[in-house]
Amino acid sequence: MDLSKLSVCVLGLGTTGLASARYLLGLPPKDWNDDDADRAASPDRDTIQEPLIVCPRVARLTIYAGKGTPNTRAEADALIEASGGFLKPQQIVFDEQEVGGIYDLAVISPGIAPSSRMYESAAANAAELIGEPELAWRQSPERWIGITGTNGKTTTTALLAHVLSGSGIKARAVGNIGIPCIDAIQTRDDDEYLVAELSSFQLATVYKLKPDAAILLNITPDHLGWHGSMENYIRDKRRIFYHMDDDAPTVIDATLETTRDLVRLRRSSGKRVIPLGTIEGLTGDMTERCGAPEAAFVDAASDMLVVMHDGRRTELLHADELKLKGEHNYENALAAAAVALCLGAEPECVRLALRSFEPLEHRIEPCGTVGEVAFYNDSKATNPEATVKALSAFPGSPLVLMLGGRDKNTDLTELIEAAKGTCKAVICYGEAGPRFYENFSALGYSKPLLIPDFNTAFSTAIKTARAGDIILLSPACASFDEFASFEARGGMFKSLVVALQASEGGR
Repeated sequence: MDLSKLSVCVLGLGTTGLASARYLLGLPPKDWNDDDADRAASPDRDTIQEPLIVCPRVARLTIYAGKGTPNTRAEADALIEASGGFLKPQQIVFDEQEVGGIYDLAVISPGIAPSSRMYESAAANAAELIGEPELAWRQSPERWIGITGTNGKTTTTALLAHVLSGSGIKARAVGNIGIPCIDAIQTRDDDEYLVAELSSFQLATVYKLKPDAAILLNITPDHLGWHGSMENYIRDKRRIFYHMDDDAPTVIDATLETTRDLVRLRRSSGKRVIPLGTIEGLTGDMTERCGAPEAAFVDAASDMLVVMHDGRRTELLHADELKLKGEHNYENALAAAAVALCLGAEPECVRLALRSFEPLEHRIEPCGTVGEVAFYNDSKATNPEATVKALSAFPGSPLVLMLGGRDKNTDLTELIEAAKGTCKAVICYGEAGPRFYENFSALGYSKPLLIPDFNTAFSTAIKTARAGDIILLSPACASFDEFASFEARGGMFKSLVVALQASEGGR
């Protein structure tokens, strides 16, 4: 995509907006370092980049930066200075929702909802409105793997990059997992795969992105306020497949109706699909159930993770050999393994990589033990479905569950039923606390606890737990009542555990 004659507008100056603006200005990624410079300028690359020479990629750039915070204003000042006079102060607009002017292209940040005035006015005034992953793909379209789903996509993204790398296939985890795609394309090797975690917000603004392989893990209700409806949410998740070649491997959850019908649709259209499980669950084998040519599942008799592909049955490892807890992580491992095998990874390399992968931070992350009480940080569980999966990871273990934060007003019925069978205590805290407490009480969970804030909830969990119990932070809510992010919430949980260990001599 030739940007050189275009007038471009960037909407938002958060992580992806800033990365997009820097790219369009011809600046290196913000976290550019000597290793990146060496890779970008290596003699075996077709194009040698000079990261310190500013050469804007567009004819004109305007930035609607949103709320003018000290951080965004500092970033704006840095952009103006680094641009060498190309970007003027009047080209960065703060505290304004109405986008004015006419643009060839608008690049929108994922947090800006389609219903917002900024989104609507930008769409009206730009010939095309896209997201940052779409911009990155258009600039560097080779070797992309897309991964999405309501829950599990971050773990699967990191796991697939780990498996590919362990198999001698260059790969890097990018996208919603933390590294903006537009940054990654500037330092990627020519034969390196970008394993991109793509959120529904990001997928809503992709139009040409064409992965070489893709994974759709699951779709359950989430972010419905942003998307406007469940139908829109499902549609945006499925956009990951729209432009893929028919023979490109697509791995799709077949245990849920919201995704299983896509398995049927793709297969009936002659497109390659590897279903995960069946309607009966992850132990279902779609090759036996309906004659599918390929499938991935957990063998019910042996508990082995199995991938059927290219006419071969590959038994990988026993489910208990994974360091990742819970059946949902068996699904994540199967999805990663299936794609890796389709891309040429050797089974033994895949086995070794699956065995060695450690749980990610804030995702059922073990945080230590104090007085024979174990602590797990699952702060990334920001909806009830994710928390239900976390509960299933501890069969037979008495759980003290911390629930709360910014309420998404999601249905709690399934969560409450799961808690009845697994939790000796449920501590409801924060903004969501009263609604959670009322629902748990009304639906027959005996004696939930209502606590005002996070720190008091942690103290209450300590008082409630006994030797052999597990204290699990799996909030089923966003973090924004008390914390800036789920990472900050999980970090506070871990720091409280460390402080408790220090005070009580725990290990």
